[in-house]
Amino acid sequence: MSKNKFEDSVVLEDGTTVKVHVKKPDNDSVKAADRCRAKAWNDAFKDGVLTKKEVHQIMRERNIWNDEKASQEEKLTEEIIKLERKLYRGDGKRKPKLSEGRSIAIEMKTKRNELRDLIAERISMDENTAEALADNAKFDYLVSCCAFYSDTDEPVFPNYEDYNQRSSDDIANLAAQLLAKMMYNLDADFEASLPENQFLKQFGLVNEDGELVDPNDKDVLVDTNGKKINSVGHYVDDQGNRVDINGVPIDKEGLYELVEYDNDLVTEKPKTVKKTRAPRRKTAKTKETVEQ
Repeated sequence: MSKNKFEDSVVLEDGTTVKVHVKKPDNDSVKAADRCRAKAWNDAFKDGVLTKKEVHQIMRERNIWNDEKASQEEKLTEEIIKLERKLYRGDGKRKPKLSEGRSIAIEMKTKRNELRDLIAERISMDENTAEALADNAKFDYLVSCCAFYSDTDEPVFPNYEDYNQRSSDDIANLAAQLLAKMMYNLDADFEASLPENQFLKQFGLVNEDGELVDPNDKDVLVDTNGKKINSVGHYVDDQGNRVDINGVPIDKEGLYELVEYDNDLVTEKPKTVKKTRAPRRKTAKTKETVEQ
């Protein structure tokens, strides 16, 4: 596929398949989109929407983001780069073992997730700034003028307003995804393209879904420590039965099986036999007459 044209199809609810492509924005489209962005920024600013600079200042004042976290972000980035170099080049002294490479790759994955979580704290506040709203308006404008039906080459959206009204439907979503992929080089297989994941895949240490597997049995999933797990991440034994992290059996609800206890707390008392009295014999009463 050309870098100046991205194409894909979508199946609508009625079963119809629609093929759409986006073309690289021309100069006129970019200029018009820039004007749309400027207007959106001015409108947001007039409405009191904070700028990125103002948001970042507030984040520091409220300690949402500080020098310590900024330093941590830089440190994690440097550590990931060093681990990548070590993973692919070794230490230069001896031939590295695959087990060591696996550990390094897993460590890279862990640190990359930590870095993502940390960055998410910072950028989450940027999403509603005046700049972010303006950038979204610019992108939406470009989608509206760069998307075409593949079978007719007719524009999908007559104008910017039409796209805004239809921005949540399937065709509009597809057009936006295609343009984002073109403009920002978004790769659907981004995770698979990461150096640590490429290494793990090259040596058969992950399956097609990127899940860690037992080197000796590719059908068996394992955690980062090599312990067997099932498809939902529960620890299992060799027979597939649930166990805890130490291999102790548990049931489907994650509870341990209760062993039989010897009750030494309750002292059994001898049962007492309740004595029953023999029924009295009923005797007829005689009336005594008293003579006056």
